[in-house]
Amino acid sequence: MKDTASEQIIEALREVGAPGSYSARRTATAEDLHIEIKGMGPLRFPISSAQAQSLCRIVQPARYGKGTQTLLDRRVRDTGEIPKSRVKIDQRRWNRTLLPVLDALRADLGLPEGSKLKAELHGLLVYAPGQFFRPHQDSEKSDEMIGTLVVTLPATFRGGAIVVEHQGEHVEYRATQQPLSFIAFYADCRHEVRPVKSGHRIVLTYNLMLAGEPRTGASRVGQGPTVVNELAEQFRRYFATPFPLREWEKEDGNPRKLPSRLVCLLDHQYTERGLSWHRLKGQDAARAAALQAAAEHAGCEVVLALAKVHEIWDCAEEDWDRSRYRRRRSWHTDEFDDEIEDDEPPAKSSNEYTLGDLQDRSITLECWLDPTATKAESVATQIADREVCATTPSSALKPYASEYEGYMGNYGNTMDRWYRRAAIVLWPRELTFAVRSEASPAWALEALKKSIQAREVAEAQAMATALKPHWQDVAHHEAGRKFFDQALRVALGLEEPELAAFLLSPFSVEALSPARARVFIALLQRYGETWVRSLLTEWALSRRAWLDPAKQFAWLTALPRLCESLRGSNDALGTSAAHLLLEDRWLWLKRKIEGLRGLLPPSRRDEELAKLAQPILGFLESLSEIGEADTRNEAVAYLCAEENEPLFSMLLLIMRQAAKKPTPTISALPGLNAIAHHLARRLEGRLKRPARRKDDWSIALPPGCDCELCGQLATFLSDRQTKQLLWPLAKERRLHVHDRISKHELPVRHETLRTGSPHKLVLTKMPDLSEREEKERRSWQADLEWLDGAAFGGDPKRRPAAKKGLK
Repeated sequence: MKDTASEQIIEALREVGAPGSYSARRTATAEDLHIEIKGMGPLRFPISSAQAQSLCRIVQPARYGKGTQTLLDRRVRDTGEIPKSRVKIDQRRWNRTLLPVLDALRADLGLPEGSKLKAELHGLLVYAPGQFFRPHQDSEKSDEMIGTLVVTLPATFRGGAIVVEHQGEHVEYRATQQPLSFIAFYADCRHEVRPVKSGHRIVLTYNLMLAGEPRTGASRVGQGPTVVNELAEQFRRYFATPFPLREWEKEDGNPRKLPSRLVCLLDHQYTERGLSWHRLKGQDAARAAALQAAAEHAGCEVVLALAKVHEIWDCAEEDWDRSRYRRRRSWHTDEFDDEIEDDEPPAKSSNEYTLGDLQDRSITLECWLDPTATKAESVATQIADREVCATTPSSALKPYASEYEGYMGNYGNTMDRWYRRAAIVLWPRELTFAVRSEASPAWALEALKKSIQAREVAEAQAMATALKPHWQDVAHHEAGRKFFDQALRVALGLEEPELAAFLLSPFSVEALSPARARVFIALLQRYGETWVRSLLTEWALSRRAWLDPAKQFAWLTALPRLCESLRGSNDALGTSAAHLLLEDRWLWLKRKIEGLRGLLPPSRRDEELAKLAQPILGFLESLSEIGEADTRNEAVAYLCAEENEPLFSMLLLIMRQAAKKPTPTISALPGLNAIAHHLARRLEGRLKRPARRKDDWSIALPPGCDCELCGQLATFLSDRQTKQLLWPLAKERRLHVHDRISKHELPVRHETLRTGSPHKLVLTKMPDLSEREEKERRSWQADLEWLDGAAFGGDPKRRPAAKKGLK
């Protein structure tokens, strides 16, 4: 006997029967079928060899789809196709046979009463001797498509059997003596057409659509109320039994938690557009009806969901040779259709690998559908294994995609497999807000907004409190301007500082824009400066704070417009809000600069610091916008400090970028004057150093290591006469010297002479040392003259002296 509620639920679902299968065949006479082929004329039944040959002369090679690709490859599909635009059928007469057959097939497939199958012609296929279609899975070409119908026309042929497979079972449909054969199967079934041995196999292919409104609820459950009552009882038991603690939870001393939802995976696979309560396939429909009825009895909410299952398995190829240590990858998808041409060869089938042990599994709900809804709602929520029950494991199904990772030497072969399964998700009604908010944060904000608008603030506060276990994990996945706008307005309406800060905590300061100035000021007015400072600190630590640095820099560059909007909305409060923002961003900028100024090599450091030039200029402009002198003085003093000599190139770039702005803007930035004077003094100091003599080969080794090797290296580099050093060193010691020279980009060539033991390191000073330095001095001179001539409040009295020092 099964012990857990989940196991009992699985056993009960296995008792839910459906009077149908994944495929079915019916036969009929051909007297009502009249077909005319454009450019050839009417077909006469049975189709003669001469007519079959005529068809072969006008067909085009059939294509197939594979995932997002569309391919033409006779190794996968070798058949001729006549598109439906060239096939004319007397539909009025044909319906006298087709419609009764479709109704019978509906029942054979286990589709509910009240629904109706419709057949949409896809084309006419001709299989000549030797032609075939390898195992594949059809893609659902419209929202209503549920399967495929193949109508075999009267003709003489051998072979060409169609084999349909689902959940490890398969059925083979061979040629019959009946005039017409109708084979129907669900779209997620893999199937193949085996090679034709003789004659011609000629078929009409149809997309099967499901229409009508089937009966729902317990009336569709084959075993009646007994199964429903058993399921309802096990639902109550499941939600009343705490989960066992996992090892890491035991170590943290966490209390046991009650389940908040149950996910029952169904057996067929679906696409998002094909997911619908009334288009569930076969046994899925019966089990979904039983689960829905039982959920109502147990006081639970229920939705139909699309679950994306990702599994990673140990596996090996049949011909795998570990001794080769080769990495091999292949990509395989099973969604084939018949669209556009491509000449790419077929990927290796996942059937050609042997699966071992399951290494990892993740399940994500991608969308769900309420019983009364007509359109699926996008959701994104991770499901734990302990929340799942399934009558059929995913490994028994065919994945819609798989990826093989070959042996890498430090881990074995693995196979990633992906499935899209329908699922019934249910939860106690009292947990509705918590469960739905975890799946859709946008839905949660909309619900909170409605409560606030209805002046039910206490209820909104209780709802916001219910978000605490998962809000940080799910809110950062949401993107888009509207979501943040909604969060700001809801936080304002909650009228509770702690909850408002919690609701906004997953975001980052970069989400603020001029359009949000008014609501940000309103938050400051309602909750105070201490609250805003705390929120900004929280934002700096949030996941969204680790944005693409380019986006962060772009936001700082545009910060003056935000400050202008803040002041324009409310001068006093706007200035306070801007001050808090700038105070926070200065701390961020300092941390960024301190993380970069010691970066090596110097060219890499300068490259990264250069990216901060525009953001720092935007920051200084923002300070000017609100008249903030204290932070400006602190920032300028820091940037021009003695220990920040590595910032020289960045500061010069700031000045050049500032010079491109309008003169009134520049004159309003007094901090730039101080930076300009700082740069000028630095340049004058460099230019006062004696120029290098042609016979001076000395190079300074920057500080960083005091080891014996670096002492010898410094001695060689500082020697004015010595140009080359032949230095016997073991490998590890050579690498250390190589590293010091490369990291500091010293003008020294370093090579290894691989003779003797130990090998010798050959260090050679570059022959153009004086030319390099002269070029650098000319650059300093040009920069100084530019600074003296730019509109930064330069001192004209200094210019002649500076120029004189350059001679």
